[in-house]
Amino acid sequence: MVNLKGKWVFLLVVLSIMILMVGCMRAEVPVEPDDPDEPGAEDPVDDPQPTKSKVVVGQNFTGTVSWDPPQDWHSAEEWTIENAYDYLFYRCPENKEWVPELAYKWERIDDLTVRFWLEEGVKFHDGTDFTAADVKSHYRRIIEGPRELYIVSHQYDYIDKMIIHDDYTIDFVSKEPTTLFFWRLTQQNNGAGIVSKAYYEEVGAEGIHRWPMGTGPWKLDSWARDEFILFERNEDYWQTDKMPNYDWLEFRIIPEMSTRVAELLTGGLDLTFDISPEDEARVANAPGIQSLWQKAVAGYIMRIRTERDPQFAGDPQLDRYFLTEDWRIRKAVELAIDKYGLRDIAGGEGEPMRVRNLRPASWASPKLYGPEANLYDPEAARALIAEAGYAPGEATLVFHAGVRPDLCPDIAEVVKQMLEEVGFTVDMRILAGPLLNTEVYNPGKSEELLLYPIGGNHNPFFATMAYLSDRATLRGGMGLVNEETLPEELKNYHERVDSLLNTAYTAVDDEQKSINAYHEALELVADARARELGLFQLSTLWGISDDIEYTPRFDNDIWGYDIKVVR
Repeated sequence: MVNLKGKWVFLLVVLSIMILMVGCMRAEVPVEPDDPDEPGAEDPVDDPQPTKSKVVVGQNFTGTVSWDPPQDWHSAEEWTIENAYDYLFYRCPENKEWVPELAYKWERIDDLTVRFWLEEGVKFHDGTDFTAADVKSHYRRIIEGPRELYIVSHQYDYIDKMIIHDDYTIDFVSKEPTTLFFWRLTQQNNGAGIVSKAYYEEVGAEGIHRWPMGTGPWKLDSWARDEFILFERNEDYWQTDKMPNYDWLEFRIIPEMSTRVAELLTGGLDLTFDISPEDEARVANAPGIQSLWQKAVAGYIMRIRTERDPQFAGDPQLDRYFLTEDWRIRKAVELAIDKYGLRDIAGGEGEPMRVRNLRPASWASPKLYGPEANLYDPEAARALIAEAGYAPGEATLVFHAGVRPDLCPDIAEVVKQMLEEVGFTVDMRILAGPLLNTEVYNPGKSEELLLYPIGGNHNPFFATMAYLSDRATLRGGMGLVNEETLPEELKNYHERVDSLLNTAYTAVDDEQKSINAYHEALELVADARARELGLFQLSTLWGISDDIEYTPRFDNDIWGYDIKVVR
């Protein structure tokens, strides 16, 4: 540290005043005493205030799809837009506690009713007051709106009505008792960031789609799709303890991993993630940058088709018999895959899993995670293919995958090789950009297999609802399981899973009973290889500038107020 004395002190003070005049975030710098006999005169003096006024985050995905929370549920986009909004409350994945936000307390009045007391004095970004009317309007438009617009609408179909008692007290009444009351009401990826009622009435859903109006710590300043998103600090933010100590938060859209790393190393970024393990040493050894692995509520699965969809009748590509309708073929696929081998592509971090079994959620079965979840047995896979009636090379699987995230093509290629080694022929179709979502995933047009990243959501309903028989054939569903091909121990599969999940959803007075039912249901789904095969849960490699302090969250959410500028 340089000892500041004499004229250097004078110049530094002048420079500080100039910076203040142009509006940077800069506090007055303490001046050392000129008298060398003064106590502390020879000691180095640290500047206690940061000089950095903007934090820049590098993202690897295409950016925001919609600024209206219920119009888009993808976790990666949610990481960005949630900075403009607040929830009623949210779930902390680290300690599994509900954290109050716009609702500062709540109370269960009876088996169906929960009363919420809301914060007073909260303002939307346009200066209008936040009240219970905004809460009711937000959820009502989702419940009553079309599923084609509000993709998360089914998350709220358990709500019967909302009753406003005054501007800051509101009751939510469910149709029946449910353990999912809080999970479904205000969890990330559920579209639960509260939007202004007045703004919605003025601009409609299309207007919110283009520009947000929330109560969050950051106001949108400007954005360009697939390029950048720039937030300005909300100076009137009501949670003063979470007020950021910098003025601007920018998310830059940089799909190429090598470019993100280069920008981080040269100072163009303060924070980025999903860094290739091959770049770990380069980032870790760079001056002024740290790298770290963080376990994430994220991973990779393969969606697996178990039935043809009647809506595609007459389509030569989709109105056909899928090999994965046979349980033996589905099991052979799982046994062909060395999940630890796939994990090594991600730097050897993370753990194998079966189905959508993301730890540390209490509902996720420990039997479906870790070493027990890697069932790799290529000889048994070959035997199952032969038992199903196929000679080597005769069983062809259509396998869809995308180019994002960055590891996806590499994982897909290794999966393809593993499947071919046991005797499958694999027709792999890699789709660029958003086409995997728009052309295959969302309309439910995947064929035998589809590699897909999941993450950000530890909501048990979101993770398990697709296993219910009445949802198996909804848009994007993979179909019912043909129970005739199941072994004896899996007979009556759909009836048993439906019953167990119903218990898990309704055992409001017995939490352990609910958790046990989740575990048993997921173990059945895993053994039936229904809808999806879990591959592995990720740990994510982050690169962080020494100019900031930041600890990545389990759910991968990047909340600007978690970032602190330190110099």
